[in-house]
Amino acid sequence: MSRSDLVSVIENAYDTESPEADWLLGLAQAARAHLDGGFGVVAWLFDARDLTRTRVERNAFAGDDPRVLEVMAQCSDILEREARDPRATAHRAGPCQTFSEVVPAANHHPAVRPLLDPIGAHDMLGVVGADPTGLGVGLGALLPAARAATRQEVRRWSRVVAHLAAGYRLRRTLAARPVHAVLRPDGRLEHAEDAAKTREAREALRHAARAVDRARGRLRREDGDEAVETWRGLVSGRWSLIDQFESDGRRYVVARENDPEAPFPPNLTQRERQVLIYRMLGHPSKLIAYELGLSQSTISMALSAALAKLGVASVTEVMRLLMPGGEA
Repeated sequence: MSRSDLVSVIENAYDTESPEADWLLGLAQAARAHLDGGFGVVAWLFDARDLTRTRVERNAFAGDDPRVLEVMAQCSDILEREARDPRATAHRAGPCQTFSEVVPAANHHPAVRPLLDPIGAHDMLGVVGADPTGLGVGLGALLPAARAATRQEVRRWSRVVAHLAAGYRLRRTLAARPVHAVLRPDGRLEHAEDAAKTREAREALRHAARAVDRARGRLRREDGDEAVETWRGLVSGRWSLIDQFESDGRRYVVARENDPEAPFPPNLTQRERQVLIYRMLGHPSKLIAYELGLSQSTISMALSAALAKLGVASVTEVMRLLMPGGEA
């Protein structure tokens, strides 16, 4: 795989047929060429619905030294037992950061350092594909020295993990996610129903199908970052585009409903809840626009409306209201 071929990670994210363990390992393997800091890459599924704690439900490792996964699992277990789980902070600090940026003290934890020192690791670059449900996928790569995530890493992986979250959401709820449209890769619409029948929806789906086809073609080899930018997280905040093959091998693109559920606060619209919770997860408005496939002005208006209805001036105030003890 070419180092510029970031689209391969996204393609793996939308594999809805492989068993979960194989799917997770495929993500770690696809990401390794781009994320590995010399120790391999770990992928994990997490449940962060409790704002004070995070539960890791499954992991997979792509690397040459199996000790790395064991060490990372032991470190995770140690941090989980802390009175205030540092992993919970890391999972809502943003989609791409190093552990030393988010929780500096945890990097020097007296029980963690003796585990990391023998393998020469001093930090971890983590990318967090979370959605408003609090469930998501993480990718982590240990690093030989403590540092901050670069601007390029933040921009690149923030967009990639938008697809990890969307793909995981689709896998969890596939049976309940109807197909609203069938298109050819060149954007020609074969069938549409329900919400996809409107003129605006049909045009959005055609445009998105062509964009995905472009990202998966020459662009992935010529400019991987631009290819990822072209393939947005959702179409019109509602649909994911995934492959469907006929018996003769012909490929179609189907639009499955895959908008993220946002369970709170109850007095907001679904869009306002989505945007607010993404902001609480540390996602800037530009990234939320990418994740939902909406304009930045739509995101800004939804956030402003949400804060006004809650009677607060900032997302930080919302966090203080929701966190035990009033801490953000």
